[in-house]
Amino acid sequence: MNPFIDINLTELESKTLTAFIGGLYAEPGFSDVDVNDLSKELEIPTKVLRGVLGSLVKKGIVSVDENGGGYDIIYMREKYWYLVNEDWAAEARVGC
Repeated sequence: MNPFIDINLTELESKTLTAFIGGLYAEPGFSDVDVNDLSKELEIPTKVLRGVLGSLVKKGIVSVDENGGGYDIIYMREKYWYLVNEDWAAEARVGC
């Protein structure tokens, strides 16, 4: 079953989002997933991945925090926490 069925994503956006979600393991809202990590995992050049992430940002699914320390951390927007797991989904409902 495709969890992104109701979201209009390209194949590359879907692949990127799947890999990103796979890296989210901590408490709801937390991320330490860096653009470079995804680039290596997906074997996609960073420049291409930044374009894909830019599209996901425009769609309101993720945000990217350029923290000034050389890392660009990707965060899931709360509206889409349900895609991560049940704990994240429950936390998003509480925050509404």
